Order: sequence, then C-alpha cells, then structure tokens
Amino acid sequence: MSVQEPFFRLFSFRSLGSTMDEARALARSGFSGAAIVRADTQTAGRGRIEGRRWVDAPSQSLLMTLLLPVGFAEGQALPLRVGLGVVRALERIEAAKVGDAGSMPLEPGSSVSSQDPKFWLKWPNDVLVQKSTDAAEYGKLCGILCENTEGRILIGIGMNLRRLEDKIVLMQHQPDLPPACLEEAWKKLPEVFSELDRAAHFVAGHVIEALSDSRWKSEYERRLWGRGSTVQFLAGHPQHPTPMLGTCIGIDEGGRLILDIGGAQKTFVSGEIASLRVAKLHLV
Repeated sequence: MSVQEPFFRLFSFRSLGSTMDEARALARSGFSGAAIVRADTQTAGRGRIEGRRWVDAPSQSLLMTLLLPVGFAEGQALPLRVGLGVVRALERIEAAKVGDAGSMPLEPGSSVSSQDPKFWLKWPNDVLVQKSTDAAEYGKLCGILCENTEGRILIGIGMNLRRLEDKIVLMQHQPDLPPACLEEAWKKLPEVFSELDRAAHFVAGHVIEALSDSRWKSEYERRLWGRGSTVQFLAGHPQHPTPMLGTCIGIDEGGRLILDIGGAQKTFVSGEIASLRVAKLHLV
C-alpha cells in the first residue's frame, strides 16, 4: 500500500473532545470502511490507564484514531504491533538521514536498518525515544490505545511532534519517564510530519503493514525497552498494582511479557514496566 494512495478515508478536525470518540460515532453511524479521524487538538484525550490524560497544544502533536473496516480480523497483540508500525515509520525517516526525508522512499515495505535503535517499544503500548546517545535517557514520545466497539477495531495514536510547553510537560510527566517530542529528537521536524494530514496517512500505512507482518514478534523484541535488563514491573490492575523486580526476557506469541523473577520465568498479560534498574539495553 502506497502512502500516496491511502487505504483510509481521512476526517480532519480543528478540535475534538477525543478522536477515539469521534471514530466510534462514525462506526455507529454505519460507515463500514477504513478511516482516519485526526484533530489538531483534543480537549478530552485519554490514555490506556484510567485517570491518565493525553494533554496537547494545538497542532503540536499528531492526534489520530484509525477505524479499521468491517470484517478486519484482529490478530494477536494488537497494541504491540501498532507500536511496531509507528517505530518502523520513524526508523525509515531516521534511515533517510532526516533532512532529506521528503525525497526518500519512505513507503511501507522499504528497507530500514535498526542495528542501533533510537526508538524503543515500552510494553505494552508506548513508544520511547532515546534522548541521549551518551546515557540511557528516555522520553515518552507516543501513546497507543486500542479498543473494540461492536466488532470494530479502533486504534488511537498520540505523538508529540514539536517542543512542549512547560505546563504540558508537567501534565504528561510520569515517574522516571518524562515526555519527549520528535523535534527535540531530530533537532528539526522532518518534512513528512510538517503537514498533519500527510503525517497521519504516513503512520497509518506503516501500522497496517505491521498488522499483517508474520515477523512482528522478533521485530518487536529487538526494540523492546528493558530487554535483558532488570526492570521494576507493576503487575495487575493499574490502580492496585503489585510491584516486583525481574529481568525482562521478551514476549511470547500472544504478546504477553516474559520476566525472570528469582530464576523462574513468568508471563504477564497486564501491567506496566515502570523503570529500568540497569541502564544498558540488550541487543541481539
């Protein structure tokens, strides 16, 4: 699928309460195709965990929800594969040396090297950027929220593009993981992200590619934040988590996180990696 010939019908708004809510209303109205609902700003953006908001400034972030078409078969580990698609889109720009991204072949399917990842996947639904090559400093760049409404799959994506206002930094901040943006990571915003509708189609194309890729698990694990390191993990319900320490091993075929805790491997279907206790990440 070419980015110039989008599979999705685009619905753009200056302001919405939530692109997810608008996409849900679109599905309930009888629209059966694939759509991108994008807004310059949201007044009621939310995250995966109840009580967490996604706060933005107008036109400073990519705020979108993908509504997948009727009959789209949901595969395993949907939020993980969506995150992989987002990272692939960013890596293709990175491989194009950023400044020339507008003239480089950035369509899904073009080759990209990830020997030394700059963008990482925080299980289960965040994209991080390494803020410094000299130290293990990471910031949250993008959040992902997947929902199923009456058989329709909705994929919410919120990505910080431009420098954040101080008040937004404070509102997005989470312990051990400050927010980050693409403009800071690359010193300037690549051309493909300078126009938000174009950016939405660009990211959507790479997400669809990842959803149909049988190699997704190994590709995800290469970019898994904390793999090979001791992590602090918050297991169970986010409002009443059980904290524990373990070595991050990887994920299984269903997308469950595998930790080595006291010499025994355990899998988790819910929870959150809160922080790394060992800075160096493991690459295979």
